[in-house]
Amino acid sequence: MASLVRKAGKGWSKGLESLNHAVGISFVGKYFKVEDRNTRFTQELRAGTATFLTMAYILAVNASILTDSGGPCTVNDCTPVCSNGGIDPSVCTANGFTLVQPGIDCKFPPVNAGYNACLTVVKKDLIIATASSALIACFIMGLFANLPLALAPGMGTNAYFAYTVVGYHGSGNVPYKSALGAVFVEGLIFMAISGLGFRTKIAKAIPKPVRLSTSAGIGLFLAFIGLQSSEGVGLVAFDGSTLTTLGGCPAEYRVSVAPVISVNGTTELMPGSFLKTP
Repeated sequence: MASLVRKAGKGWSKGLESLNHAVGISFVGKYFKVEDRNTRFTQELRAGTATFLTMAYILAVNASILTDSGGPCTVNDCTPVCSNGGIDPSVCTANGFTLVQPGIDCKFPPVNAGYNACLTVVKKDLIIATASSALIACFIMGLFANLPLALAPGMGTNAYFAYTVVGYHGSGNVPYKSALGAVFVEGLIFMAISGLGFRTKIAKAIPKPVRLSTSAGIGLFLAFIGLQSSEGVGLVAFDGSTLTTLGGCPAEYRVSVAPVISVNGTTELMPGSFLKTP
């Protein structure tokens, strides 16, 4: 049995070597300089798969964040409600009441059913837009720049766009369409400074510690998103005093893990817990 496994392993290795050699001497291999860069087709395939799995979360998270801005949805998308708030709109007129168009409050919790339906459509469109933009950007980077780099929408400016510029469900000072126009102009400016070489000079002007810490900060931000309950595993939840706390963990189990809680700004021990000095 062991000999059969060894033979199968050797056959698999020879097959991979033949495949890597065939791709390396082909037109595709020469165009992407596979052998000149001291790499192999199967190695690049594994690297590409790992990169895709690393950044695939952007499809859901980017769409979810941008949907919180409200997108193109307005008060006009809200369905009429009964003049008597305690009666369902479907039986409103039958009970002698009238249907009225809700105000701006329909965009905020409890969100109106019509507005929520509009947000669902916007989220689906944003998922397609995120995937399409990443596909086009990666295709251009690989085919024309001939570099093994993956490109996708950034996971920092989208949160600034949704929660600061436009605001939650359009509660900010800048309308959604105006903000999109500003993003388009910003893209043109970025292309101009990149083409003229200014982008490289600006990047080199930033101190190296700042560049390294920025990458680490982005990584921590992404990890924090993945730990939250809305888009991640639910290990971290909101706390009014400490901002974050353990989520999805019953109190009886949390006693042995994090026995300290904050109540009205005062740190206290959870019932049944204790602390000991080292």
